[in-house]
This record gives sequence, structure tokens and C-alpha cells, in this order.
Amino acid sequence: MKRLLILFAAILLGAALFIFIQIPSESKIKGCFTTSMYNVDFCAKNKNYVPLKQISSYLQRAIILTEDSAFYTHEGFDSEGIEKCIEKIKEKKRLVCGGSTITQQLAKNLFLSADKSFVRKGLEALITMKLEKTLTKKEILEKYLNVVQFGKNIFGVKQAAQFYFKKHPSQLDVVESAFLAMVLPNPEKYSKSYFKKDLTKFARKRLTRIIGDMYKYKSIDEEHYVSAMAKLDSFFQSGQDSVEKVDDLTLEDLDEMSEE
Repeated sequence: MKRLLILFAAILLGAALFIFIQIPSESKIKGCFTTSMYNVDFCAKNKNYVPLKQISSYLQRAIILTEDSAFYTHEGFDSEGIEKCIEKIKEKKRLVCGGSTITQQLAKNLFLSADKSFVRKGLEALITMKLEKTLTKKEILEKYLNVVQFGKNIFGVKQAAQFYFKKHPSQLDVVESAFLAMVLPNPEKYSKSYFKKDLTKFARKRLTRIIGDMYKYKSIDEEHYVSAMAKLDSFFQSGQDSVEKVDDLTLEDLDEMSEE
């Protein structure tokens, strides 16, 4: 019995030590290091790192809207998303979802692997709490935009803006921002519109939804909404201007386009 107690205590101590080692310090969170998931050299002093104030506000709004609409009000976790995830786990009998907020995604991208396990999700939760305690919301969003994957071997908003649009992140317009937000759930798959030089049916539908939601929730005004919807007709088609002039489009026209 005594040996069993000693063994149990040793296991608990080992588990506690493992967890302690995995939780990054405040200095590491704010410092420079190589990320665990994709081996990205992550540092605010790097040439590819872009301060939040130099990233298009359209992109910031599009990504918050699509990835984590309650980002500025929660403390790192989306209770509704977690509840839905638990229901899926009960149904599938395995870990099939994440319910991840931007902070959780940042924790995963900086310090964890892509492995789906309950142990990793537990560590993700602890690191998420540490990130929320250590960083402001703007710092979390800035770091997220500088490390998240936007395509095959494309990490961070500077590489993405340059690769897809030959622009600096500050220059991204509504449609370009919506496109980058669209690819996030599955960057290598959803970015194929770029290589086809034409929007897939899925991409057009998703972009229409994102731009519509940006207008609905007042992230853009009517003028930018109409202009963005018009641009979808020729988006990624080289050497072709918009099929219809923005001035000739009305909200009624755009409603019909959205239903197609």
C-alpha cells in the first residue's frame, strides 16, 4: 500500500512538473523564440513582424468577425463554442472540435503542436489563461495576425499580403481582407481560388457572407459594401476590371447577387 501511495505521488509530481515546464513565462510570451507547431521564427524585431497599427482595420474586423466575434469581451474562452464542442465529443466519442477563440489559437500556434488530444487541449487552456493575463487584447490580436497560417508555408499577415496581393498589410481593402479571413480555417484548401485565378463557388459564397456580415454589423459602411461586392466579379482575374461600375449598383442589386 505504501509503495502504491509513493508511486501515485510520483506520478502526480511528474504530471505537475510536465505542466509547469509547458506553461511559458511572461518573458517568453513577450520575447523571441521559434514556435512549436510550424517552427516559425517569431519576434517583434523580425522584418516580417507588423505592428497592429500597420495592419488594415478591415482585416482586423473581418478576422474577429469570422473567428471570434466576442474577442474583446471574453477572457479567452467562448462558452457557447465549448458547449457545442462537448456535445460533438459526446456524439463522436472522440475529440473532434476545438471551440477555439483567437487567444486559444494563438496559444496553439505559439507553444503547442497540431495533435488533437485531451492533454493538449488542457495545456491550451492553461496557456490561454496565461496569455490573457500577460497581454492586452490588442497585443494578442497583433501576435495572432503575425503567426497564423494563411497558406502553404505562408505565416503571418505580411507574407500573406505580399504573396496574394503584392501589398503591405496596411493597404488591404475589404475584399482582400475578407479573403484572408476566409482561408484561415483551412489555408491550403481554401486558398486555391488564388491559384485558379478565379473564385470557387465556395469562396464566392463565403466572401459574400463575410462582406455582408461586415456591413450588417457596421464594420464597413454602405459605400464600402457596394464597392466590395462589385469587386467580387473580377477578383483574382488578371487584366480584367470590375464587370459593373460601383455607381451603377444598388443594395437591391447586391441582394440579388447574394442569392445567386
